[in-house]
Parts: sequence; structure tokens; C-alpha cells
Amino acid sequence: MKPVNQIYLHDPDNNSVGDCWRACIASVLELPIEEVPHFGLLDVREGRREELKFLSKYGYTIYAIYGDGSMGNHPKIEVDENEYYFAIGVSPRDKNVHHQVVCHKGEIVHDPHPDKTNLKSISHFEILLKLTNH
Repeated sequence: MKPVNQIYLHDPDNNSVGDCWRACIASVLELPIEEVPHFGLLDVREGRREELKFLSKYGYTIYAIYGDGSMGNHPKIEVDENEYYFAIGVSPRDKNVHHQVVCHKGEIVHDPHPDKTNLKSISHFEILLKLTNH
């Protein structure tokens, strides 16, 4: 994992959509952020479809695991100890905005936002799964 910070912060008053989603993917795949599409500019379903198409080019798909929204009460997940995964939840800066961070071994290891305040609560995790026929 090579930490990549987001370029755009969420600022709807200035028509800016944050790109933490693509920064996290760029970090885990160790790509320059410019090589990852800004999925947040699309509606959620289209963004997810484009994300899956993009990840498949690198031999991955994504799997979501949902919890109850609290920081400490979520499903226990076991991934290979070398694997990184994503936590998605409420931004500490704005309760109406979701934010994404990178996790490893049960800990948040990279917040792509400049203030590095992580998450207020977690709604779900997303794990990259290697495609076997790739």
C-alpha cells in the first residue's frame, strides 16, 4: 500500500465532490490518483459499475460487509494479514457526508483527507477480492 491523498475535498457550495474513494483505491493498488476514475462524480449505481469495471482490469472485484454504524460494533472480518481493505462511514467533518479510509489488520492505516481525522462511524467495509480467472 502506498498512501495517496485525495485531490478534491467535498465542498458542495463550490461544486466540488471529494475523491477519497479513488484515493483509497489508488493507495491500495499503488497507482497515481490520476489513473483512477473519480467515481464520486457519478451517481452511486453508475459509480459502482465503473469501479467494478476498473478493478477487473487489475484482476479484482469488491465485496461489501455491513455493520450497524458504530466504530466498535461491526462484523469481525478476517482477511489475509497482508491485505488492505476499506472502511466507509460518516465523515467527522460533516454528518451528511460519507468518507472512505484504508484499513489493515483491524486498524485504519490511511485517511486520504488532509486533516487525517478518519471516521466518526463505520457503515461498512469493502474488501478487494482477487479474480481467479484473470
